[in-house]
Amino acid sequence: MDVTQWYATALGGLVVLYVISFSLLTVFKKIGPGAKFQFKKIGTHVKRQFLKHVYYPQIPKALRGSEKTTRFDLLLTIIFLIGIVCSTTIRVEDTAGLRRRSGVISIINLIPLFGGAHMNFLTNACGIRLDVYRRIHRWLGRVAVVEGLVHVIAGVSLQKPDLHVLSDIAGLTATATMVTLVLSSLSSVRDRFYEIFLKLHLILATTLIATLFIHSKSKRLTATPTLYLLSAICLQILIGGLRFGEVLYRNVKYRTPVGRAVIRSVIFKRDSSRDIPVSDVVHVHIRPSRPWRYRAGQYVYLCIPGLTYTSFAQSHPFYVAWWYQHQGNDYVVLIVQRRRGLTNDLRMHASASDDPSQHSERRVLIEGPYGRELNLESYETVMLIATDIGIAGQIAHVTQLLEGYRSGGIKTQRIRLFWEIDSELHAAWVADMMKDLLNEDRDRILDIKLFVVGFFLSVHTNRGDTAQLGKRINIVYQAMDAENLINSEVENRHPGRIVVSLCTNDEMSDKVRGIVRSKLDTNIHLEELEFRPASSRGRRRGWREMFAVGSKARAAQV
Repeated sequence: MDVTQWYATALGGLVVLYVISFSLLTVFKKIGPGAKFQFKKIGTHVKRQFLKHVYYPQIPKALRGSEKTTRFDLLLTIIFLIGIVCSTTIRVEDTAGLRRRSGVISIINLIPLFGGAHMNFLTNACGIRLDVYRRIHRWLGRVAVVEGLVHVIAGVSLQKPDLHVLSDIAGLTATATMVTLVLSSLSSVRDRFYEIFLKLHLILATTLIATLFIHSKSKRLTATPTLYLLSAICLQILIGGLRFGEVLYRNVKYRTPVGRAVIRSVIFKRDSSRDIPVSDVVHVHIRPSRPWRYRAGQYVYLCIPGLTYTSFAQSHPFYVAWWYQHQGNDYVVLIVQRRRGLTNDLRMHASASDDPSQHSERRVLIEGPYGRELNLESYETVMLIATDIGIAGQIAHVTQLLEGYRSGGIKTQRIRLFWEIDSELHAAWVADMMKDLLNEDRDRILDIKLFVVGFFLSVHTNRGDTAQLGKRINIVYQAMDAENLINSEVENRHPGRIVVSLCTNDEMSDKVRGIVRSKLDTNIHLEELEFRPASSRGRRRGWREMFAVGSKARAAQV
């Protein structure tokens, strides 16, 4: 095999290695506690040092932007780039060799890209987080473009393109397509024209693969790079088929209507004065045609075909915030924060009526559920920290932990929920649900504290004041002091392990990671949900979407 074949084998081998490792980890979680303890005891020190110095610390924000990039992520990226450079240069003796090598490696990196950046059944089954999946997609895309440009430069230096030759025209078209893909993927363009970006990205990718096939010298299906191009097409067909099958299975059931949804406005309820409508969030209550086993950490892609003329082509991810039964039907609730596009359309169509009979139902299509559980039930003390719309990801964990506590099937004896919000009105997003959870908490293992950083309802409220929402929800009118909260929990700890779960903006995430790193010796652990709210800076510029994990896929929305 030549170097490019070795590179292709290595790239595929990494995928196989990950799948095997994930399978072994799944089996390991199911083995007996005695054997599991022995394994843990052997690697405790190594694991602690790895978490403290490699896995938890993030690289400087000036280098990573709004993405969550740890030292471990950086290490893997560097190893990958070193492998790319070696594969491109080893045994290359002249410009012609460089042209061929860079062209083939560019196409090899295109193969996994045609799996798309959209979560799918195959990726979810392998346990790959959406933020990791998108980071892989971005880096493979960058390398494919750079290698493609090296191929073009090397080719032009050897021979001027002939615009009368079809293969040369196709090559120039492929180059222009790659450049357009890069420019349209810039965050400033992508975020402002997100819906257009999604469709344009797919069209450009299809154009690229077609022009590369025409540009290829050999048309034999078993020869490189034609074989690699064919593999990319097959992967796209496979992933597309799996997604179509998932949508079909979840939304079509014999003698059962397609799923319906009711879009409801959120109201801030006051005891002594008039209620206040909350204009930046709606609740979407979905009655799925084929219910599933609802678990914390799940999210679904939502499409409402009849909402507007273009909504049939829009599908965005949202956390399943909670679920319930009504008149024998299962319902799941999504908390949707208003942005542009679909989320703004949902807000415009929301009904302010509290009478369910007045709510008009709409047909919906959902894809999923995707996402993974965090296994918080194995910790005696659970600290859930959220900022802004991040509460949509954390409230389901409270529900699940309380259900597990009542059934006696979990270790958790103490649940602490801390939520920082920009306006006091935002408490209405989940106020009713929090009160329901507290009513179900007969043994008082749940404590809830809200931190309001601005837009106080009363002119007499000053920063640093405290108040109560209901009987057991404490409100503090200042920013959350995460260090003090975690220190207090560690110093006055109950017996057992502590876990800190995050669904927070970038600043809070950095702060809490640093605190947990310094306390790993006290048997404290960190978990982070797949999606993060926008940073404080992002909110001032217009409440940027919550999926700040790179591709910025319309976030919380989740």
